Amino acid sequence: MKSNNVIDLVCGTALPFGRSKVSNAQCGAYEGISGEGYIQITKFLTQHVSALIVLALTVLPNIAKANEAEPASSGYWVPRQPPRANYRIDCTIKLSENFVLQGKEVIDFVNTTSRPMQTLAITWFKQRNQTLRITANGKPVALPTPLGSFPQDFTLAEPISPGKSLTLEVEFGISIPAPPEKPDNIGPVTDWPRLWWGFPTQDDYEVKLDVPDEYIIATTGRFDRKTGRYHAEGVPSFGFYLGTGYQVLEGQAQDVTVRCLYKSKDKKCAGLLHETAIDVINFYREWLGFYPYRILTIIPGMDRPAGGYPAATNIVVIHGMSRMAEKPELHWRWITAHEIGHQYWSRYVMEKDEPGWLWIGLGIYADREYCRARGLGKQKHRELMARYVKGVRDGHDTTVNISQEQRSNIKFDFNNIVTHGKGFSIISALDCILGDTLFDRIYRRCLKEFSGRRLGVHEFRAVCEQESGQDLGCFFEQWVNSNKYLSYEIVSKKCEQTVGTYISEIEIQCLGSLKMPVPVVAYFEDGTTQRTFTNRLRDIDTIRFESQSALKEVRLDPDQALPMVVPPPSAGEQELAKAIQDLPWVGAGEKALEVFNKTQDSKMSDPGRWFKLGMTLYDGKYYEQALEAFRKTQTHAQDDPSRACAALVWQGHLLDLLKQRDEALKSYNDALGKSASLDMRHDQYGIRLNRQWVQKRLKEPFRRK
Repeated sequence: MKSNNVIDLVCGTALPFGRSKVSNAQCGAYEGISGEGYIQITKFLTQHVSALIVLALTVLPNIAKANEAEPASSGYWVPRQPPRANYRIDCTIKLSENFVLQGKEVIDFVNTTSRPMQTLAITWFKQRNQTLRITANGKPVALPTPLGSFPQDFTLAEPISPGKSLTLEVEFGISIPAPPEKPDNIGPVTDWPRLWWGFPTQDDYEVKLDVPDEYIIATTGRFDRKTGRYHAEGVPSFGFYLGTGYQVLEGQAQDVTVRCLYKSKDKKCAGLLHETAIDVINFYREWLGFYPYRILTIIPGMDRPAGGYPAATNIVVIHGMSRMAEKPELHWRWITAHEIGHQYWSRYVMEKDEPGWLWIGLGIYADREYCRARGLGKQKHRELMARYVKGVRDGHDTTVNISQEQRSNIKFDFNNIVTHGKGFSIISALDCILGDTLFDRIYRRCLKEFSGRRLGVHEFRAVCEQESGQDLGCFFEQWVNSNKYLSYEIVSKKCEQTVGTYISEIEIQCLGSLKMPVPVVAYFEDGTTQRTFTNRLRDIDTIRFESQSALKEVRLDPDQALPMVVPPPSAGEQELAKAIQDLPWVGAGEKALEVFNKTQDSKMSDPGRWFKLGMTLYDGKYYEQALEAFRKTQTHAQDDPSRACAALVWQGHLLDLLKQRDEALKSYNDALGKSASLDMRHDQYGIRLNRQWVQKRLKEPFRRK
């Protein structure tokens, strides 16, 4: 066992074991996203930690609201700003037939509220073989045996008066069957027995770890060799990660230590990520005046290059380092800046609302500013907006502010379409109408005033209105509380010369349901430009420019800061999109054929819809129609090489089934030349499309089982 062969890392979720490679079937992630909370978890682990999902939804009964009448001294109530606690943890990890985590912790805090506190709550994750014992100021605390779901409330023998302190001594342990092979890594792990308030809080940690000798230790805190403990101040969670066979790149961004953990075969990608991280931190510090923490570590995630997520304070996970060639340099630089931005938003300033679109949007705004400053272009941020625009075209209800019950009934990818795509679109639109200088002031003020606190849309709107002097109710109501979408178009323009001057008139029409000022820029033959905004109260607005030379060009939203849905979706388009969405992947039968027949009179160009339609037609054995659907997929998937390649392979399958072997071979050969990024699973048929699969089809025709 060891406790001092260490590097300072940070990590973040409960007890995942892993090998170096994880299949796409074992984990899922979305680019930039994220928790961004898409975490590397093996099938083995999933069976043991499903209770964590339930945990997030568990609510204590009889929670008193802050503005209710004074509760009984023994009642449970939640302060607006809970006391900041100090956790001193001693933990041992053993790995043989069972994975055993056991330890002791001392929790100290002072009641900084104005009311006495007697009933508290503690949370952890629920497992079958688990122990948890608590002593408060030397007196045992009663908890149910066996433990039920978490959180668990408990009552102290005496209330803690305002200004008085409490010491809780906690003994904890957990034992679950270990995987059959010793894992390459354990973690990230961030779940300890801790006080529960129903929302994240920033606390201080002093942690000592004793782990198997073959593992290197990585934690959220800085290691103090004198005490043998890791120290972290003001963090929402403390995490650790254990791994074997890793190398470490280390460098400095002024006083911030930046590390990247990697396997030797991934050295090139690790070098780019590490170099970028140092540059990003230096940029953020120069722009915002500070970086909130003293360490930042990058660790590898799953095998597929699908983005990343902020595992915990001071750590970011980047997926797909071993497949660096499948993505351009822009992707790796952007995703690094993106995840580091979330150290400000979600760690330094915590999210108050659910879903967490605000911290996502503000974090993406940070990486957008980095991309602008480094000349990396607008592509990644236009792609984020495009997710939302596609969601509008697909007929999804993209209202942001909905209840938990409503979210539980959503069948589309709300995280990517709304939380990320629309979340960033809202922030970008607000920046557009307020202007860079004013929005920058708002951004900085929120970081300063909400350090260590939670920021929600109501607080954010209040700051925006105070700084701008405007009532922004119309903006937030439309963007946050409705399904309205933005669509403006130039319908006519003319330029006439008068005595000594030119008069240009531009007619702009609102085609969508959301109304807001939209920037318009006129470009003239002498190189001059003029900029103004449309009037949001008018469905058709005529804008007049006076210039010394003739009009050359006029543009709406020249900075591409707005998610314009142009042309707006027709009722037929949205109806068709919903019909395809509602088709089951297996067993659609004649319903798939009915939907396919409706497409014959449409101009549907979405490759994802065509691909799903092709799969459902194949499932129903409508092979000729499926072949046409996959050809349409290939035609419209020029910006999605992986999907286009998969469509070619499926064309080969269908041509084999239609006894057209020569044509099938042409499809397979075409796919082979484009198969570097192909890795797609169809578990309902036991099929995994990759380069090896295509090579096998060149030798053996596809046969349906």
